[in-house]
Amino acid sequence: MEGLTALLEGLGLEPGALLVNIVGFLLLLYLLRRFAFGPVSEFMEQRAARIEQDLKQAREDRTLAAAEREHLQEQLDEMREEFRSEIAKSTRQARQAIAELHAEARVQRQETVAQGEEQLRRAHESMMVEVRRQAAQMAVEVAGRIIHDALDDQRQAALVEEFIEDIDRLAEDAAKEQPTN
Repeated sequence: MEGLTALLEGLGLEPGALLVNIVGFLLLLYLLRRFAFGPVSEFMEQRAARIEQDLKQAREDRTLAAAEREHLQEQLDEMREEFRSEIAKSTRQARQAIAELHAEARVQRQETVAQGEEQLRRAHESMMVEVRRQAAQMAVEVAGRIIHDALDDQRQAALVEEFIEDIDRLAEDAAKEQPTN
């Protein structure tokens, strides 16, 4: 050991101080390991575990978010389809309502036309009754004139012609008074 001591002294190192420094260094290393590196290492391990846990949770959250987004997209697609279906249904109902209104209007128009035609028919019948009444009255008047005047053949022929002309005139007047469509 003396050779080692001489070597150390030749290097300018004192063996006792070197021994104390080595023991102090080992003691410092032990204390650092015990009180500094242990808690720091434990803290770092906990931190790494927490980071790993957070990463795992983030992956799970991302997976859940993707699944929820997909679910929401499906719901949105379903709602869009329902909306389209409701629009189509409303359109069909509106078209049906319009068709029903058109049909009802046609029926009302036909009823109105039928009523108008019936009124025209009654007016025509009434007018024809009046023409017949007037014709009969005129015939009675002519017969009365014939009897009263003791007519000759020429006079009778003229009265008959006059009677026929009166009937034709009344028929023309009645036709003019009748409203046309």
